[in-house]
Amino acid sequence: MRALQRIVKKNLKVSATIKGLYTIILSISINKVFELSLADTILEHFKDFINSHSEPYKSLQAFYTQEKERFFNSKVSDYVNQGKSKEEASILARQGFVSAIGRALEKIIELLLQDFCLKNNVKITNDKILRAKNIDDELDKVKRALLVHFGEYSVLPDGDIILYQTNKDNVKILAILSVKNSFRERFTETPYWKLKLLQSPITSHIKVFMITPDNDDEISFKGKPKKARIVMEYELDGIYLAKSEFDKSSKIKGIENLLEDLEKLL
Repeated sequence: MRALQRIVKKNLKVSATIKGLYTIILSISINKVFELSLADTILEHFKDFINSHSEPYKSLQAFYTQEKERFFNSKVSDYVNQGKSKEEASILARQGFVSAIGRALEKIIELLLQDFCLKNNVKITNDKILRAKNIDDELDKVKRALLVHFGEYSVLPDGDIILYQTNKDNVKILAILSVKNSFRERFTETPYWKLKLLQSPITSHIKVFMITPDNDDEISFKGKPKKARIVMEYELDGIYLAKSEFDKSSKIKGIENLLEDLEKLL
């Protein structure tokens, strides 16, 4: 009888563990779906924003502020109603927004590139798609054409937007676009990948561009330039700012110049 009780207790513990793991997995899945749907919602808001602004891509900071306020007002209220403190609700809302706005900005830039890609038979992918286990032959060729090598290991560089063309069985990588709202201490990441790409004759032709509204003015001004501007301007092939007020240079330009410079790669 005691042996039977021990078996029952053990099975109950296992069942509880499985249930706990299922709850965690379900929570992660819901958060990912929420993030994707929120990014799509922000993209739809941007389409409305386009209709009310003559130069919407130069006003991304205003759009960012608008969406942040809209999201915070909605989510903080929801979290408080769920019993969270205002401080905790604000933290959760901020985390949700930062996660979603990054992907939303990528979608907004993809929208800008849409006509250019259709006109010139250019295709778009990203590092997340290429890291998937099951990709088709074309994407596998794209992935192999991007790999950087560390001795016996090969690694796919970060790429929020990857532009490429196909010709029969050949794949040509045109550019990697890194899309960031702000940088803080992450400004060395994209220059690092550019330097690694330069080390191989197979990848040395690939241009690496940064696209950003530079919300924290880390690269916008050349008077007493911050480290982010110094490093990225020197190492990258181009930086395109989605704002109206900044100091231009041969490499730091307005986002309106992006398509013109991409055409030079064809």
